[in-house]
Amino acid sequence: MSEIFTLHQAKTEHLEMIEVLLKETALWLKAKGSLQWNGILEGKDNHNTASAIDRGEVFYGTLDNELVGMFILWEHQSEWDAALWGTDQGNDFYYLHRLNIKREKAGMGIPQMMINAAKDYAEKKQKRALRLDCIAENEFLNRMYRNENFELVDCKEDFNAGEQINDFNLYQYQLK
Repeated sequence: MSEIFTLHQAKTEHLEMIEVLLKETALWLKAKGSLQWNGILEGKDNHNTASAIDRGEVFYGTLDNELVGMFILWEHQSEWDAALWGTDQGNDFYYLHRLNIKREKAGMGIPQMMINAAKDYAEKKQKRALRLDCIAENEFLNRMYRNENFELVDCKEDFNAGEQINDFNLYQYQLK
């Protein structure tokens, strides 16, 4: 039987499902010794997920109707994005954030399916590129983004991420 991946735009009624997935991922990161996303465990929502859902910026993926992951795709820069990338005066980019999958679905190619869905969505919306950032020392994520044809644009050193100070790699996938 072939499994079918589907991307969905989250609605208000999906908020709890999205928050549970984010918390599960934050717990997994913490168990691995990472401070990344620790704010979620403290009840902080730096991405204001409920408002992002209202704006149509939160997406989740299903495989045969079962939740497998989610991401946020911002059309307008957040303060975080502007601090990393510099202020974007245009409307040419989407900024990909909080890409994560259900841990029991690891090893099934779900992140790649999610990334490809984000690329397709951004292309349909006629964006010039898809941008993201990740911790520079996270070899797995950096390799994954390079394998998905994202180009390393810059590295911001000693950037204060709130939970910790890290170096962040900035990646861009050119659409047009």
